[in-house]
Amino acid sequence: MSNSIAKVLAGVPAVNMTLFHRIQFSVGDSAFFTQLLNGKTILLVRDIEMDRAKRLARADEIGCASDFSPEGGLDGDRDTALAQAGAECLRQAGVKEVQVDRTLPFLFANEIQKSGIQLEYDSDFGVLERRVKSEEELQHLREAQKATEGAMEMACSLIARAPADSGGVLQHDGMPLTSERVRQLISRFVLDHDCTTLHDSIVVTIPHVADCHHFGTGPLHKDLPVIVDIFPTHNHTHYCGDCTRTVVNGDPSDVIRDMHACVLKAHQAGCEALRSENTGQAVHEAVGEIIRAGGYHMGQPPVDADEEYIGMRHGTGHGIGLDVHEPILLANGGEKIMVNEVFTVEPGLYSAKYGGVRVEDMVAVTATGCENFNTLHSGLDWK
Repeated sequence: MSNSIAKVLAGVPAVNMTLFHRIQFSVGDSAFFTQLLNGKTILLVRDIEMDRAKRLARADEIGCASDFSPEGGLDGDRDTALAQAGAECLRQAGVKEVQVDRTLPFLFANEIQKSGIQLEYDSDFGVLERRVKSEEELQHLREAQKATEGAMEMACSLIARAPADSGGVLQHDGMPLTSERVRQLISRFVLDHDCTTLHDSIVVTIPHVADCHHFGTGPLHKDLPVIVDIFPTHNHTHYCGDCTRTVVNGDPSDVIRDMHACVLKAHQAGCEALRSENTGQAVHEAVGEIIRAGGYHMGQPPVDADEEYIGMRHGTGHGIGLDVHEPILLANGGEKIMVNEVFTVEPGLYSAKYGGVRVEDMVAVTATGCENFNTLHSGLDWK
């Protein structure tokens, strides 16, 4: 943060990862943070959190709402009172204008403006600081991805080795093996490895696989591809993992084999293009060239598309860190890539008729190329 203008971040640090990234203190109640023109930082939290914040939070001064009560007193609502106190803190410091980020709750913006202080929105504030990872953050991401890969190996092996009944429905513990059951087992696995699936994992097959973010539902079947996408958050570091693999119990069709071969080639092209001199759009274009050369489509299917339509319907990847999806995108309009940014590279092909294939790794950009944090194989056979 530069000192050309006072800055404000606010919200709930347990879910506002920009605020958490700056103060390194997680709490489930609202917090207010400011950096004044002289560089001094002040953090306001709930009174019962002050002792813990003084030990852990990165701020020069720790206070609570009652430390900055305005002339008219504080509202009885806890969050409103903290927003009022934040505005009063700025007023007492002589602040006339503050820079704010995309995550500032309107409650805080409203109280600051009522105090006569102007807001200046900066689209890069809180974004650039998080895009380039420190060595500590890179290690946190490696650890989160390692736990994610453990869950992936468990889930794909379970699907691949499940017996099928006479109708081809996979079985587990005497019951049909469903997308829902596999997701439950993934959640248990990551919990045992100090992670949480804040958003449910994806375990999806025909016909829902054509909707790229459908979580999947119902029984899994022999000979059909199943896409498994797992993206947990580490409970201690708060950094995320994100990995996708495709598994087939039995014999994949020739169409799926061809789709898989094309996706692997596109994945390699995406990783090779992931360089600091490139843009997110250039990476996506490199992947698109491989997809089209394989005879497949890029983009959403037209309204009149027939059942033979097979295409990649999403971008190549996204930034990752304290949130699963972070700027920038490896997609059309993706900006210039910087050293020590971390991305997912996840090309995929989808068909409501034949099924889908996606392979996703977590890749860090280095000064000389890139580092892939994944070690799992990318094949269809997980027996």
